[in-house]
Amino acid sequence: MNSTHQADNGYYLYGSPVSYYTVKVRSYLLYKGLHFSEIRASDKVAKNIIKPATGGWRVVPVLTTPQGDCIQDSSIILDELESAHKDRSITPPGLKQQVVSSLFELLGDEWLVFPAMHYRWNFKRFNLIYILNAFGQTRKAHWPKAARFLGGVVPALKYGNVPRFMLGINKTNTSALEAWALQLLDQLDCHFSQYDYLLGGRPCYGDFSLYGPLHAHLALDPYPKKHLIQPRKHLLAWLERMDETPQHIADWLPGDNIPETLVPILQWQCRDQLHHIHQLMDKTADWINKNPEADTLPRFIGKADYRMNDAEGKRLCTPYSQWMYERVLAPIEKAAAEQRAELTRWLDRQNIPFKPIQPNYSLMFQRSVLWRRDRLRTRTLMED
Repeated sequence: MNSTHQADNGYYLYGSPVSYYTVKVRSYLLYKGLHFSEIRASDKVAKNIIKPATGGWRVVPVLTTPQGDCIQDSSIILDELESAHKDRSITPPGLKQQVVSSLFELLGDEWLVFPAMHYRWNFKRFNLIYILNAFGQTRKAHWPKAARFLGGVVPALKYGNVPRFMLGINKTNTSALEAWALQLLDQLDCHFSQYDYLLGGRPCYGDFSLYGPLHAHLALDPYPKKHLIQPRKHLLAWLERMDETPQHIADWLPGDNIPETLVPILQWQCRDQLHHIHQLMDKTADWINKNPEADTLPRFIGKADYRMNDAEGKRLCTPYSQWMYERVLAPIEKAAAEQRAELTRWLDRQNIPFKPIQPNYSLMFQRSVLWRRDRLRTRTLMED
């Protein structure tokens, strides 16, 4: 963490209300009941706060602490705050629930980008005015209100190609994507008709990661809001719960149990998303083998295959996704042998095709840079 800004009365959250990862962190801060102020990531804020904290990247969210430290990346922010504020933990005690929580974190952060970006940018006839105003209000808040939408033109041009170029969404796989998205939303609506959160009476990491795309994109953008979210009243009620500070919280399901309603989601996630992760891990290992002197990795290294409901595509290969997958593996590595055996038995009984495949090279995301874990450890020891 870098000391760049002093937060006098609590935390400062720099981002945007239509940013996937900003609202994930905002929801967590609300849940914890922490005092914070929201600052929109205007051009001035990006220059003076965000880029110095991220090595020149204009990425959100960025959180500054009461001590003046600056944290970037939504998962790291939640990790840091969990360490600092032990009450209302979002980490369940049992291994099965920890793994399922991390799988949903991986799902929300790394896979729901497909419907989030598709329903925002491929439905411009319905969404464009809203998008221009929303981005303009963040980027150019100091402009006259009537002109702020013009400030959204540049980011709209920048992000408008994300579905096609970065995610490989095209005419051959759009129908499969939309069918999958509707199926997922129906499955979540069914689940939330029985449970307040993913794992019972309190939210886990996975809840906050799902909330990001479902709120900031699907529940705010006009087309998906009307056609995808509003018809699903139980999902909508969960979104409303995730946008408040609960007065009382219950507990996880007893006995490290997993709701049966989540099993179908986990089945296709481990079939499709983890298939992509494994392709990505192979490409990442190949890149490291070809660049043995490199301590850090680029954000993108070519493209990797993915499949979704038997349709196929190619999206940019992001080694960062491997680091997110390693977060799923972490509790398994720390668990006792009997806990791991029980996890395996449960996965087999539920026909969930999850195998904890280890990467050839472990990665670590720190200071807005993706590192080879062994090289970062060596450098840290040298600096100490």
